[in-house]
Amino acid sequence: MTAVVRADRDAGGPISWHASDTDEVLRRLDTSSSGLSDDDAGSRLEQYGTNELTERGGTSAAQLIFEQLRAVMVLILIAASLLSLALGKYLEAGAIAAIVVLFATLGFVQEYRAEQAIAALRKMATPGVQVIRNANRTELDSTELVPGDVVMLEAGNVVPADLRVLEAANLRIQEAALTGEAEPVEKQTGALDRDVSLGDRTNLAFSGTQVVNGRGVGVVVATGMDTELGHIADLLQGVEDSVTPLQARLDRVGKQLAAVGVAVALLVMGLGVLTGEPFGELVLTAISVAVAVIPEGLPAVVTVTLALGAQRMLRREALIRKLPAVETLGSVTVICSDKTGTLTQNRMTVSVLDVSGRRLDMSERPSLDDAPLAARLALLVGVLCNDGEPHGEHGFVGDPTETALLAAAHEFGVDPVEVRRRHGRIAELPFDSERKRMSTVHGPVGDDAHPAFAGFRSSDPFVSVKGAVDRLLDLATHVFDGEERRALDDDQRARIERSNQSLAERGNRVLGLAYREVRSSDPFDDVESVERELTLVGLVGIIDPPRNEARDAIALSRTAGVRTIMITGDHPATASAIARELRLDGDREVRAVTGAELDRLDDPSLNGILGETSVFARVSPTHKLRIVQALRDRGEIVAMTGDGVNDAPALKRSDIGVAMGITGTDVSKEAADMVLRDDNFATIVAAVEEGRVIYDNLRRFVKFAVAGNLGKILVMVGWPVLALALGWEAAGIALVPLQLLWLNLMTDGLLGLSMGFEAAEDDVMDRPPHAPGASIWAGGLARDTAIVGTAIGLIALGLGAWYFTRDEPAWQTMMFTSIAVMQIFQTVAGRSSTRPVWAHSWRTNPALLPIVAGVAVLQLAALYTPLRRFLDVEALSLGDLALCAASGLLVLVLIETLKARRRMAD
Repeated sequence: MTAVVRADRDAGGPISWHASDTDEVLRRLDTSSSGLSDDDAGSRLEQYGTNELTERGGTSAAQLIFEQLRAVMVLILIAASLLSLALGKYLEAGAIAAIVVLFATLGFVQEYRAEQAIAALRKMATPGVQVIRNANRTELDSTELVPGDVVMLEAGNVVPADLRVLEAANLRIQEAALTGEAEPVEKQTGALDRDVSLGDRTNLAFSGTQVVNGRGVGVVVATGMDTELGHIADLLQGVEDSVTPLQARLDRVGKQLAAVGVAVALLVMGLGVLTGEPFGELVLTAISVAVAVIPEGLPAVVTVTLALGAQRMLRREALIRKLPAVETLGSVTVICSDKTGTLTQNRMTVSVLDVSGRRLDMSERPSLDDAPLAARLALLVGVLCNDGEPHGEHGFVGDPTETALLAAAHEFGVDPVEVRRRHGRIAELPFDSERKRMSTVHGPVGDDAHPAFAGFRSSDPFVSVKGAVDRLLDLATHVFDGEERRALDDDQRARIERSNQSLAERGNRVLGLAYREVRSSDPFDDVESVERELTLVGLVGIIDPPRNEARDAIALSRTAGVRTIMITGDHPATASAIARELRLDGDREVRAVTGAELDRLDDPSLNGILGETSVFARVSPTHKLRIVQALRDRGEIVAMTGDGVNDAPALKRSDIGVAMGITGTDVSKEAADMVLRDDNFATIVAAVEEGRVIYDNLRRFVKFAVAGNLGKILVMVGWPVLALALGWEAAGIALVPLQLLWLNLMTDGLLGLSMGFEAAEDDVMDRPPHAPGASIWAGGLARDTAIVGTAIGLIALGLGAWYFTRDEPAWQTMMFTSIAVMQIFQTVAGRSSTRPVWAHSWRTNPALLPIVAGVAVLQLAALYTPLRRFLDVEALSLGDLALCAASGLLVLVLIETLKARRRMAD
């Protein structure tokens, strides 16, 4: 054979294998139904490589550690530690270095989750595959497949490469993981239109999908990274990790604090030069300022707060894989949701039974006693012309459409097992894609008939038929109207066609049910003899219904300012129908935009469409990725849900990827930040609420920590200013580095931790999400932080100055202790930005009281145990402690005054 053209491309670009007939496909691949020779296969293996996915190199552990040490706050602390070491301040250097190690370790542990998505994709390959080589059927390792190989497919096989179907006998393949289509796809061999979407390419079998019924033969058209699965792997590896809103905001806070720290250190050193301080003392002062600026407890508090939030989310069925995602949920402005299994139940269900011009809505649980004979006869046909089987107490297994029919009979109180026992199958004509119907032959219906079908008798064998409505109408001569059989006239035909169209427009898959009496002498294996002169009994509309709780969850998210967009590989009519039922766009008319339409839109046009459209159907992985990116370009914070391999790139590109825990593939779970253990859209909305609570708690901590550090900076800067202004000699440093480290770890660390346990405020889901680009200081936080921080600094500075002018040796200890006490009172008052302190129950934050008590005890230990020599502080009298407590009360009154003003303004 001659060398084959590149398997997925020719001179005109990508080859549309689905648009070529089988002879043309074989010619292009330079192969035949007899398969390749070993020599040809060997040369092609060298040309195309093995049939497996390749993985690009990830981030090494060393790179991750380096990234942690590049953080601005860490660099400042490293510089401070090195300066302390140079000055011989080994204790200070060691303490600061320990903080750096803790900081970097927390960040490394948080981020060191090697991506497993490609490994999960590789697991989808089959270890062995039946191939025709040298005109003989043989078994090969799937990695040895090459373009042009002819592969045999049977039920239970995983498709080992992308194949063009050459033969199909009832071949049905489950492609939900790749396309999002809920039902198995029936495969055929004919050429299709070039522009059909991926989900409609019914003559192709895609790598990694599952054969659920029938058998077939296909020729390999793409292997490895050239398959649709490979394209997804390539997209997945090409999506770069982006910082979360929290990481971006905290990075800005770190840079702001760093700028303040450098400026203040230079100012303090300048003042030191003016007061004649020695160089070593000036450097020590600069180190102290750096320590005062940095909230050392921030990494620990953020990690613990996120971890606590993750635990609470787990109790609400949301498993967090990456901690920053916990807060990101609170900033979400758009939820891009898959349809199947998330907004719907992922269970095909009979929604409507249409008989005799009457519709029985299954959601209203109609009674068998009130159902006309036509409805009961339809149930009989649905149970008998059916290969589904009972499973468990009330479940069924088999084709989703057939199990839906069995479940519908069960809803009416009809036991399928008992019906089949009384009316056994004599013969069958299996479903095939040419006839689009299935028929089964049963014995006469006599006095032993199931009670549900009283009134229907057949002295001869009868045939149960189900299939496409248009095909059954072509064969029908009668209709079962009400309680009797009548000739099918034009008016009845028109009514049935209207019902079929109406149900289809509502997103239903519509099946016709019919029967015919036959003679015992008729050939039951002859289609022409059996399937003729049918009596049409009725129609059934089958749909994957919306989850009951999804509608309320969508309404709640709309109230919270979060928009929901459906992105699905399913049919546009089905997607639109589900969207209308869920009121996805409120009272607005719903129109689904298809993947083919998206291909014709440039980026500005897509941006416009996204502002008015909430349903996208028949989309490919590339479309999903493009939609998510376009939303992010609009400034949205996007949560993307999905369960299939096709969803993985978009899950990774979104701000937070949400995978399904029950139906989700390993690939989607590894690409996601969060996994829903119940596959329920309502759980996402609950997680959004939890995310907002966490963000509120982190804002409380930042306000608390920065206000306290601002107070310490004022003390560090104000002290030399006072010394210079008042002519103090030997005033020294206001607070030494170890004292500042102690304060920061007690307050920023321990007291800050208590804020991570705060419960949700009443209005958490009645307000819009945080603006994506908004600063963490928005909403008056900066003003309140500045006021409280200034008060802490001035009060501590005032106490220190008063004691210093009285020649009290405890002047430094008073500043040290008063700052600690003021921050304890600040913690208690700062539980809410609006509600007064007396309106809070201690039970809503069980950790607060023990932590506050613990910090108070540790601060007393610092004053009255040998620890005070380590910190270089004095023991205080009861009067001194009372003054410190009074300073704390002043801060509490100030915070409550600010909250009262905010309540009045609102």
